Amino acid sequence: MSELVVLVGLSGSGKSTVGRCLAQRLGRPFVDLDALIESRTGRQPAELIEREGEPRFRELEAEAIREAVSRPGTILATGGGAVVDPLNRWALWEAGTVAWLDAAGDLLLERVRGDVVVRPLLGGDAAASLARLRREREPFYRAADLRVDASGSVESVTGGLVEALAGRRARVGRPLFDAEVPRGHPLGATHTRVVFGRDLEAGLLGDVIGAASMGAPLVVADERLAVTSPGLLAALPEERRLLIAAGERAKRLRVAERLLEHAASLGMERGDAWVAVGGGTIGDLVGTAAALYHRGAPLVHVPTTWLAQADSAHGGKVAVDLSEAKNAAGAFWPPVVVVSDVAHLRSLPRPRLLDGMAESLKSGLIGDPGLFELIETRGRAALDAAHPDEAGRYAMVERAAQLKLAVVERDPFERGERRSLNLGHTLGHALEIESRYRLPHGQAVVLGLRAVASIAQGRGADPGLADRIDALVAALGFQMRRRFDAATVRQALRGDKKRHQGRGRWILPMEVGRVVEVDDVTDRELDAALQRIAAAS
Repeated sequence: MSELVVLVGLSGSGKSTVGRCLAQRLGRPFVDLDALIESRTGRQPAELIEREGEPRFRELEAEAIREAVSRPGTILATGGGAVVDPLNRWALWEAGTVAWLDAAGDLLLERVRGDVVVRPLLGGDAAASLARLRREREPFYRAADLRVDASGSVESVTGGLVEALAGRRARVGRPLFDAEVPRGHPLGATHTRVVFGRDLEAGLLGDVIGAASMGAPLVVADERLAVTSPGLLAALPEERRLLIAAGERAKRLRVAERLLEHAASLGMERGDAWVAVGGGTIGDLVGTAAALYHRGAPLVHVPTTWLAQADSAHGGKVAVDLSEAKNAAGAFWPPVVVVSDVAHLRSLPRPRLLDGMAESLKSGLIGDPGLFELIETRGRAALDAAHPDEAGRYAMVERAAQLKLAVVERDPFERGERRSLNLGHTLGHALEIESRYRLPHGQAVVLGLRAVASIAQGRGADPGLADRIDALVAALGFQMRRRFDAATVRQALRGDKKRHQGRGRWILPMEVGRVVEVDDVTDRELDAALQRIAAAS
C-alpha cells in the first residue's frame, strides 16, 4: 500500500479522470497535483502561469510534488509538464510506479478543445502546441514503467491500467530519460537512442547493444571497471571484450591502430558495433577507431564518468591527441546508442567527479542559468563521495547533456553555435598540453573559465560574473591558480584546432546563460588572463 501510482501524459490523456476511477477501484487516496497547487495558493495553474510566469509555477509544482510523494499509497495525477525537471522526475519515479497515459494527437486535441480547463501553455494553435509538447516531453514519458493506451473510455483505460499494474514486477532502478535524437550524420543510422537512469537493469543494456550490432560487438572497457564495477562488465557481451588502461596517454594513434588490428584479427564486419565503456578518453579512442574501421562501424557509448555522461558521449566528435595538439586527429562520428547510469558515479574518486562538475558548470554558463543555480545550491552536496546528493548529481548530469544534445542537433559539424561548447577549453587544453596531461581535465577547464571570464569582464560582461564564478569554483574545491610555463601555453594555443586563418577563437561568458565568440583577443588581454590564474613563483 505504500507505493504510489503516478500518472503522466499530455493534456487530454485523462490523468485526472482515470486517476479518480483507479483510486476508487483500488480503494486508494487520490491526489491531483494541479488541485493540490490550487489548494496551497488559492489560484488555478492557468492563473498562476499568466500572472507569475511559468518558472514560478514550476517552483510551486516542485513543492507540491515533494508533499504528494510523502503520502503513502496515493494515486497521483500530475500536470503534463511536471516531468520536465529532472529533480521532479527523480522524486516521482522514486515514489512508485509511473504510468504514461498515451493517445493519438488528434484525439488529445479533440479532448482539450472540448474541455473547460484553461491551458495557457497550448497557446492559440493547440494542434501545433500539442505536437511540440509531445516532441519535447516524450523522452520523459518513454522512461515510465508502464505505457497505457488512453484512447478508450475512462472505464476501459482504468481496466487496462489495473491489469498492467498487476503484472508489473518490482525494480530497484529504472530509466529516467529515453530519447531518440537526430544523429546528424549522412552515414549510418539517422537517430541516436539516449538513455539516462539509476541502477539500470542488465537486460536493458544488453537489449540496446544487441539492437545496435549486426554481429557480436567489440566491447572496449576501462580496465579499472573490473574492480569498481564488475556487475557492469558482467552485463556486457563477453565474446569480444578488451580491457585497456584509460587516461589521456591512451588517446594516441598508435593505440587506435592496435584496436583496429585487433578488430581485423577477430574478423569484425562493418555492422558489428564498437562499445566504449568508461570515461571520455575511452570514448574518444574507441570512437576514433570505430569511425575508421570499414569507414564507419556503429558506435555505442556506455559512459561511466560524470564528464562522459554530461558531455563527451553526446557530441559525435571523436579524436586522439598529437604531441602538440589535443584532439587533433579524429572525425565526426556520432554514436547510435548512449546509455548512462548515474549509479556508476558512486565509485569515482573526487578528482574525476570534479572533471564532470566542470563540464556541467560550463553548460550552465553557456545556456542554462537554472543549471548554474542548481550547482550553486547543491553542487557541494553532489560532490560528497560518502553521502552524495544523488538526485542533484543526476539533474546536473542530465541538464548538461540536454544542453549539449540541443546545440549539437542545431550545429552537428561545429560551423557556428557549437563552438560555444568550447567555453574554457581553448586555454584549458593548452594547460593540459603544458602539463603533459598530468593536469586533470576538469581542473584545466575551470582555470580556462576563470581566465576567459577576466577577458570578458573587460569587454562589458556582467560586472559580478567573474567574482560569482570564482566564488562557486572555490566552494566546489577547485584549484584557483597553478604554476605553468606561459611560453609553452602560448605555443599550445597556436596549435588549437579551432583557429581560423591564424586567429584564435575564444568563447567569452557575458552573463550566466550567454556567451559570445571573438577572434580578436589581444596579447595584453591574454597576458592578464594568464596572470589571473598563475600561482606565485
